Amino acid sequence: MKRENAVLENHVIAFVDVHHYSIVATALGSEQWRFLQEMYETLGEIIVAHSGEIIKYVGDGILSIFPDGAENDAVQCALTLRKAFCDLAGRKALPPDTELEVGLHSGQVAIGMFGHASLLQKDIMGDAVMWAMTIGHHRGVAITEPVYARIKADYETRKLTEFKVKWQAEPSQIWEVVEPS
Repeated sequence: MKRENAVLENHVIAFVDVHHYSIVATALGSEQWRFLQEMYETLGEIIVAHSGEIIKYVGDGILSIFPDGAENDAVQCALTLRKAFCDLAGRKALPPDTELEVGLHSGQVAIGMFGHASLLQKDIMGDAVMWAMTIGHHRGVAITEPVYARIKADYETRKLTEFKVKWQAEPSQIWEVVEPS
């Protein structure tokens, strides 16, 4: 049975991912699932407190959305997530280069219930999601042009090298949010 249940909406999309999770998993051994659960709970509280909504967990990553126009909230959330993760990693005595990578983009997504009838789940899809997930593998908080345009007056940023993605002919500019000391 074909379902047409998605709607197009504008959101700020955040993708967070643990840098080199395979090293973390090896260090934690059979306790890695406890670490991930604690991470999901800790980071989830922060996401929700900043008006975000968790869409799904992708292994050691979290895909979430924020309301349209909430770029500043999403950046503040990202900085808070990185600090909380650093604290968690320190308590678990994880390798020193263990950190949370964050990608933020804003744009239109298809949001709805997707999947087979045996497992329908709320999800988001579209170029905006791919952008957040692609730049979400930068060690820090990476942002795209639409996010930069909304937050540049409120946060210090550093221009990164142009970024080429498979689905666009021309490279795009991305920035890093400079974290306060």
